[in-house]
Amino acid sequence: MRRIFGLLLLSIALLSIPALGIWHLVSYFQHQNAAQLIDRFITVEEVTVGVVLTLLVAWTLLVFDAALGVFQNVHRVNLSHVRRPMTWIAGTLALTPQVQPSVTTTPPAHSVPVTAVVSPAIAAAVLRQVLARRRAQIHDQFVPDRLTTEEVHALSDIVRHGVNAVPADECDVDLITDADVVQVLRAVERPSPSGLAQPIQVVAEWAAVVQVFGYPQVMSNNGELATFRKKRSLELLTWLSLNRDRSRRSAARTALWDFDVNDSTFSTIVSDMRRGLVELTPAVSRDEWVPVTFTDLIPLSARVVTDAELLHDALEKFRNNEDNLEELLVYLGWIRDVPFAGTSYSWADLDGTTTRLVILAMNAAREVAQWAAINNHHQAREIAVSAGLRVMPGDEELLSVLTY
Repeated sequence: MRRIFGLLLLSIALLSIPALGIWHLVSYFQHQNAAQLIDRFITVEEVTVGVVLTLLVAWTLLVFDAALGVFQNVHRVNLSHVRRPMTWIAGTLALTPQVQPSVTTTPPAHSVPVTAVVSPAIAAAVLRQVLARRRAQIHDQFVPDRLTTEEVHALSDIVRHGVNAVPADECDVDLITDADVVQVLRAVERPSPSGLAQPIQVVAEWAAVVQVFGYPQVMSNNGELATFRKKRSLELLTWLSLNRDRSRRSAARTALWDFDVNDSTFSTIVSDMRRGLVELTPAVSRDEWVPVTFTDLIPLSARVVTDAELLHDALEKFRNNEDNLEELLVYLGWIRDVPFAGTSYSWADLDGTTTRLVILAMNAAREVAQWAAINNHHQAREIAVSAGLRVMPGDEELLSVLTY
């Protein structure tokens, strides 16, 4: 009786495997297109279908092996050369562990590219490669193009992925694929069509200047320096002054932080930035410095300029008319050190901002120094050479001007 009951349970189990498998496959293909199984993405449902198909194939082979065994016993035929490989294949398919890829699903996307997911170590190596290329571009006088919003986002994800150095399934950032890496590395090598970071439109009556050559500081038009209670406030103002075309809260948070900063924290920093500007020049209203918006935009007043913009504007004037030398010498005298000296503004180094600023300062210093050497203008030569050597110590071209 027990044997009959056991055989009955075994039969039910053997029959339930193909029945449940076939039911699952029919249900899946009723709602999905079969072509999706061979696209670039792997979903959890597709992994399940693969497991079901594997079990069905293994079940079929095992049943076929059992049938061969019964046939062999009844007809006394030696089929071991057929049965043994069949058993091995079926057992391998049934016991092989199904490795499900680590997928971070964020609604509404439920898939991840099949292409290799970049590990934190590779992401860190990509960042080192980008920084190395930026340094080489300074040496080669290669002015890189500004990154697009999509490229900045991809670069920021790589930064967070590399800095966190944790497995992708434990990291609160999007998975980084080789496509993201290729996109960023290609953008790094793209030359600037205009040779500038952005179009220069200096307001004649500026009220505050963000000085980026050296440790960043904000100075009014009468020489007073702004004070900020938080370092992030100064960094945010610096970023906004250099990225006016993408002055959005989301873009600033992506560039400045390698983690998700709280809304309250960001609002506190924006408020402190406004306070510092208002105290610097009370004649300008609080709303005029950084107008309050209820959108993602965070516009910065056009009366805030950078010393890089003033330097470039003066250089263009000098190229057109040498009588504009004095104004250019003033802004060359403002150069205190390499851009963003003493800070950890990784976004400036990675997106090419530092590279473009160094090239701008060196071009201005070299042109003035060479002109001064030819025209025997000792004061202009000293100012230009000193400014250039602060940005790039040991520059051979500038040192040769001293002995001209």
